[in-house]
Amino acid sequence: MQLNDPFARLPEVPGFTVTSTTEAFPGGDTSPQLSWSGAPMGTKSYAVTMYDPDAPTMSGFWHWAVANIPATVTSITEGTVPEPAIELPNDARVAGFAGAAPPAGHGPHRYFLTVHALDVEDIGVPADGTPAMLGFAMSSHTLGRATLIGTAETPGPERIEVSRLIPAPADAIFAVLADPKGHVDIDASGMLLDAEGDPVERAGDRFVVHMDREALGDVPLGKYDVEVVITELVPGEEIAWTVEGQFQPPVRHVYGYRLAPADGGTLVTSYYDWSRVGEKWRERVDFPVVPESALKATLGILERTVRRRAA
Repeated sequence: MQLNDPFARLPEVPGFTVTSTTEAFPGGDTSPQLSWSGAPMGTKSYAVTMYDPDAPTMSGFWHWAVANIPATVTSITEGTVPEPAIELPNDARVAGFAGAAPPAGHGPHRYFLTVHALDVEDIGVPADGTPAMLGFAMSSHTLGRATLIGTAETPGPERIEVSRLIPAPADAIFAVLADPKGHVDIDASGMLLDAEGDPVERAGDRFVVHMDREALGDVPLGKYDVEVVITELVPGEEIAWTVEGQFQPPVRHVYGYRLAPADGGTLVTSYYDWSRVGEKWRERVDFPVVPESALKATLGILERTVRRRAA
């Protein structure tokens, strides 16, 4: 979330009170109920706007803009605006309200829902004008503002996938992935020090990995052992696993590889899924533990390892 204040470049004006009996920042396209009081003397009309300064644009995102609300009006019901007020096209180019819907994974966005008290009955903006045009017109006519600030966030996918064409047969690549020491050989995080166990053959097989968490520096665990538990195994096609250690309950994040024949070799997709991680672990650890860049690096190391083992 950005720290920019959409009112920072505007003249300071007195505040007054605005409240809502409904969720003021809904995700649907029904405008909220609003009530306000304490507007400055001399108020001749109101305007209402909702603006997201954290949108991934150079100009934010206008969700709602209503002009020419009579000074006798001090509340609006959900989904309506009073006559003769006009709703301007929002940044979705629809004359009405667009609910909060930040892009998935972009983090929390702030929504400034503001009632503007104005010293003119008609602000002079045409019905097809933009919210920015309304803002410009209001800049010299604003007597006061009342603002509610809410936040909304759309969670991003709790899974990362990256792919690489490796010029080798699937069996040779799979042999590295099924070998406990192969996991150490291709590790790009620096956490895996060594491994003990036989090559895995089926779901449910396990092997031990000696870890050094200081390589990440995120949790002060130092050196410790974990068991890698195979959750899925189709020879030459897919292998996936989770990790169990001394702490309970297990974290339940899943790592895996899918292999598919392709011109020039095998298309290898590495994935990391933390959608089943419990709240206890989400509170203690920032996910993903391994970033996308590390998965990409591991695929490069995997290609190098396969080539060296074949030499």
